[in-house]
Amino acid sequence: MVSSPSTRRVALVTGASRGIGAAIVVELARLGIVPVLAVRRPDSAQAAAAAVKALGVDPLVVGCHVEDPAQARAAVTATLERHGRLDILINNAGVVDPMGPVGAVDVSEWDRAIRINLTGPYVMVDAALAALRASPAGTVINVSTGAAYGPRAGWSAYCSSKAGLVMLTKCLAHEWGPEGIAAFGLQPGMVDTDMQTAIRAAQVNEVSRVPREQLGKPERAARLIAWLADQRPMDLNGQDMTIRDADLVKRAGIDA
Repeated sequence: MVSSPSTRRVALVTGASRGIGAAIVVELARLGIVPVLAVRRPDSAQAAAAAVKALGVDPLVVGCHVEDPAQARAAVTATLERHGRLDILINNAGVVDPMGPVGAVDVSEWDRAIRINLTGPYVMVDAALAALRASPAGTVINVSTGAAYGPRAGWSAYCSSKAGLVMLTKCLAHEWGPEGIAAFGLQPGMVDTDMQTAIRAAQVNEVSRVPREQLGKPERAARLIAWLADQRPMDLNGQDMTIRDADLVKRAGIDA
């Protein structure tokens, strides 16, 4: 049974159990946007869901492997059954592995990174597009990286997949912007997450040697992503932005 449509906007967030994803769902809730946490293992999202609930927002947790079209469709269906609408899709799930030189990385592992980081967001958009088109504020936000713009030793899968994600953002805005859908990319910078822990352990390039105390906090990146979701600045539609852009940060007021 489909519930009566929520009076609040609803956002489906992948990779929402920890790190930036967990911070995003909290910041969305602070803005009155109802988050749906799409995660590989629902039990892993208990802490993030509790943080959302503490803000007076009832979260929905759904199991979803982003590279699986059936699971993506099921996540969207569960969202619509609970809330009657879907307004925002935030493609946050991603992996940095495998790390190693070209030719030394197993092909199946390289392909897995492409499926999660690039095909996965397309799969989620494909599943959500009808609902986003029906929304008066349909929005897609893809979590990007500066590594999409320049090679990093040992990161061929990560750099290549994220470069493709930047173009997917542009294609979404180009094709669906005329119908009112907003698509943004956001580079959160180097953030203190489990991914950065794995990067430091691998010691494959200069990013591996950045001291932990110099890393950003997940909450700061999450506030900027939530601002994009909430405000939908259409003059930025199709752009892949960076948290290092002082003018953008000032406009969003995230350091105020």
